[in-house]
Amino acid sequence: SGRGKGISNRMVGGMADVTIGEDAGEICIKDYSVKALVCHVEDKHKGVTVYPLSEYTHSLEEKNEIAYQDSSFSRDHCVDLCDEVWGSLWE
Repeated sequence: SGRGKGISNRMVGGMADVTIGEDAGEICIKDYSVKALVCHVEDKHKGVTVYPLSEYTHSLEEKNEIAYQDSSFSRDHCVDLCDEVWGSLWE
């Protein structure tokens, strides 16, 4: 369905940041994290923009049309979701 609780969860995503290196001749992952992203919708589907959550302001939040579909959408909700899913791995 395109409306109701849970729609705002689909507005949050992440981009992996992985550092690969070598240790004693073996390729390994040296470091990893997730850059949290939020999808911003204005002017229906014609105005979709993706922002890093760290740069997503409360004034943008107030303009995001996804709130008409799911009233739980907010920047704070996005932060809480990232904390729940990624814990301390996200930035």
